[in-house]
Amino acid sequence: MAAPKLRDVRKLADSRAVFDLDVALNELTDFPADCVAAGGSVHAHIVFGREQGYAIARLDLQASLQLTCQRCLGPMPVRVETSSPVLFVESEQEAEGTPAGWETFLAPEGRFVFEALIGEELLLALPIVPSHAEAAQCMPATLYTGANAGSADVAANQVSPPAAQAPTVRPFADLRALLDRSTKSGDREPN
Repeated sequence: MAAPKLRDVRKLADSRAVFDLDVALNELTDFPADCVAAGGSVHAHIVFGREQGYAIARLDLQASLQLTCQRCLGPMPVRVETSSPVLFVESEQEAEGTPAGWETFLAPEGRFVFEALIGEELLLALPIVPSHAEAAQCMPATLYTGANAGSADVAANQVSPPAAQAPTVRPFADLRALLDRSTKSGDREPN
């Protein structure tokens, strides 16, 4: 894989450059390996310009990713479509002085690589805790542990209903009563 090309953000902003890029997920800088494993790419439409004296870019991203559901630990396809304006800064000190409400991207000496910019914006668009919209969409855990490997249910992708829920444990439910009892019994100071 060739080294990513450094771009001069000032020149791109002054010329109001527009890019349409398709970037493979495995080329994105610091992108999580579990998102890259299934392959795929992200389409980016980037329009550069200036706003309040700062170099900016509007990014429109589209990607189909395979995430891991945090409820069932099974694969979960996610379609990401996001649009966000980004203000480029050359240092963290400069970022502190930017107008409120702007997302900043650090471009030391006014230089950056597309893969880092796209990767960061795509990460920000991902759900914090990916999970299927409904628990019924989750796959039974046995499909991923190998316990049913090769069974007819697995081959047909049939999902059995979720197991009965264990009773809820509330270890601190009586905490107030315990604290009140300890205060009454021995924690008083003598007169």
